[in-house]
Amino acid sequence: MAAAPQILPGIAGGCYKNGGTYGSPSWADQTAVKSVKPAMPWDFADTLSRGTPVKLYAKTLVDLAVQVMMRADPADTMYAAWVAAHWGRTSVFDLMILNGKITTEGCCGIRGEFLLSISDEAQEIEGTIYTTFDLKPTYTANGYPKSVIMGASSTPAFSSIAV
Repeated sequence: MAAAPQILPGIAGGCYKNGGTYGSPSWADQTAVKSVKPAMPWDFADTLSRGTPVKLYAKTLVDLAVQVMMRADPADTMYAAWVAAHWGRTSVFDLMILNGKITTEGCCGIRGEFLLSISDEAQEIEGTIYTTFDLKPTYTANGYPKSVIMGASSTPAFSSIAV
């Protein structure tokens, strides 16, 4: 069945952590997450020539930077794992970030193995404490980050990011 046209509200987005192996993932929805902000800007190199006065460019590198804001809860094992990964110099999370639920055919995003760093934890008197984690992809034996499109029956289709 083809994906149906729909509006994707932010609450329907998904941040999934793999609790299995890379080859046989077991995706757990990170429900303590408040917001996810993937940013995937490309760097460009100019490809100027005397053939045109128009500045021409080529894509070179893409920065798969993701920010995740999670409710701080010391009793939540999910939150504790994220904080522990922040303090672990080589701790890596296999994550899939989607613009819909894993069950939503046609939603898309990225899958990669990420290093985590806490970049903010606002503690305003009138607010609730949330921890902001910066995620940066890293290389492991499993290879490089991939783009994802969810297919029928919650089956992800992974594609290499073009070289």
